[in-house]
Amino acid sequence: MEYICLTCQQIVESRKDLCTHLQQFFASLQGQKIWRIRFLHRYAYEFYSDLQIKDLLSEQPLMVSEVMCVEEFDPRTYTGVNTMGKSVSIFE
Repeated sequence: MEYICLTCQQIVESRKDLCTHLQQFFASLQGQKIWRIRFLHRYAYEFYSDLQIKDLLSEQPLMVSEVMCVEEFDPRTYTGVNTMGKSVSIFE
């Protein structure tokens, strides 16, 4: 899977390759909700905070091909709790 940093547009393939922007973004979301989205007609996944998603949705409907949301995000392990109550990685 490929992921894109919305700040610097760097493409990363794993958490080992994270740019400093993504590292800081993830650290800022400790214990919060994080969204991983693949928009329709885009290949790389994008990460958003809950506030960013609410802002996007207030502007227009989102055309997505895949969405994952986790709560109680832990930036040390890149995991959180999904809607089924299971601990999952945002990179899986």
